Amino acid sequence: MPTIYSVADYAYETRLERASDRDPGPFELRLPTTRRYLAKMKPFGHAFRVVPLLALALVSAACGNNPTTGASVNGPVTLQVWANGDEGDKLAASQAMASFKSQNPNFTVQITPLPWTTAHDKLITSIAGRATPDVAMIGTTWMGELTKLNAVTTLPSSVNKSDFFAGGMDTASANGTAYGLPWYVETRVIYYRKDLADKAGVSSSPATWDDLMTMAQKLKAGGSKYGINLQTNDWQEFIPLIWSAGGDIMKNGKFTLDSPEAVKALTFYSDFFKKGLTRSSQPQGFDLIQAFVAGDDPMFISGPWMAGLISKAGLDQSKWAVAPMPKGDKSATSFVGGSDWVVFKNSKNQDAAWKFVQFMTSKDTQISWYKELKDLPSRQDAWGDPALTADPNLKVFGAQLKDAHSPPNIPQWEEVAKAIDDWQEKASLNKATPADAAKGMQQQATQIIGG
Repeated sequence: MPTIYSVADYAYETRLERASDRDPGPFELRLPTTRRYLAKMKPFGHAFRVVPLLALALVSAACGNNPTTGASVNGPVTLQVWANGDEGDKLAASQAMASFKSQNPNFTVQITPLPWTTAHDKLITSIAGRATPDVAMIGTTWMGELTKLNAVTTLPSSVNKSDFFAGGMDTASANGTAYGLPWYVETRVIYYRKDLADKAGVSSSPATWDDLMTMAQKLKAGGSKYGINLQTNDWQEFIPLIWSAGGDIMKNGKFTLDSPEAVKALTFYSDFFKKGLTRSSQPQGFDLIQAFVAGDDPMFISGPWMAGLISKAGLDQSKWAVAPMPKGDKSATSFVGGSDWVVFKNSKNQDAAWKFVQFMTSKDTQISWYKELKDLPSRQDAWGDPALTADPNLKVFGAQLKDAHSPPNIPQWEEVAKAIDDWQEKASLNKATPADAAKGMQQQATQIIGG
C-alpha cells in the first residue's frame, strides 16, 4: 500500500488536534437580504404569501439561484477555500479541482493552503474577526469548538448521511446535528510481523484481547525484544479499548471514564507494560519502522500511512500484515480520524459552497482523490472501486472503518485528552492503579468542563 502520510505529518496532526480550547467570540448569523425582507412581511392571507414566493422561486430557478435563499448556485461566484497539510498543498492542481472547474465554469475557487500547525489558530482568529473563508478543511476534533462559536452552517437536508461511514459523520457532527461532511478518513489497526508470528507458533492474527496478549508473549519468547509497541500516553490507542469493553467516554453529557469498562480497558493496556511486553520509554531518535523491520517491536497499532513507510524501509510484503483491532467484551472498535469540510455562516455564497463540498465528497471525486493522494474515502460506496479492492491491507482498513468511533465533539476535548494521556501514563508506568487512574481521569475531565 502506498505512503499516505509521513510520520512528521502525523505529528503535526496530533499537535493540531491537541490545540487548547479558547473562549468564544460573538458570531452573528446574517440572513440574506431576501430572507430578511420576507421575514418582515406582514401576513395578508395564505394566497398572497404563496403567489409571490412561488414567483420568486421560479425566477430564481430560471437564474440558477437557490429558490429559498436567492443565492447563486451556478455562479458566477468566487469561493474562498482553506485546506491544510499535504491536501491543501495539492488541492489546487489536483484532478479533482480540474473536474470541478470543468463542470462549474462560472466558479472561481481560490484555495489557501495552510500548515496543520497554524490552521486551527488562523481559523479561530478569522471567526473572531468575521473574516472566515466560505469553506474550510478542519480537524476531526474541532467541530465542538466551531459549533460553540456558532460559526458553521448545518448540513443541507438533501445530503444522505448514510452514504458515509458513521464514525466519519460523527466527527462532522455535534450534539446530534451534522454540520459538515468527512472528506477523508483513517482508522487504526494492528500491524504485525507475520513471519515472526509463524516462527513463534502463532498461525493467525489476534481476534480477541486474550489473543493479543498471548501473541505478544509468544513473539517476545520467540526472540523479539518486545511483543508489541504501545505508547504510555496516547488516548487514541487507549480509548478504543473502552468502547470495545462496552463502555464510553461520555453518556448524557457526563464523563464515564471511571466506569468498570474503562477500568478493565486500562488494566488490560497497562498489563503490557507490567509484563515487559512493550517499551516503558523510547530512546532519543527511536524509529518505530526500523524497530518493526528489525523484529524488535513486532506489533504496533497505527493508521494506513505506516504501510507505505514499511514498504519504503524494504520489508517484504510477505513478512508482515495488518489485522482488525481485537475484540473486547463487546466489540472490536477502533478510532476514526481524517478531515472534514465545513461551510461558514459568514459566507455570502453558502449554497455554492455546499455545492463545492458535495462535489469533493462525491463517490467519483473520492476515488479520484484516493488515486492522487491515497487518502481513504469517507464514502462507503467508493470502497468498491478496484483501486481499493485490489489491496488486501486496504480491505482491513475498510472493514475496520465500519466499527470506528471518534471522541465526543466538545469544545474542551483537547484539554480532556491531555488529562487522559497523563493518567494513562501513570497507570502504564505503575505510578497509579488502573482504578485510581480511571478515577483521576474522571475527576479531571469533569472539572475541565465545569461539571
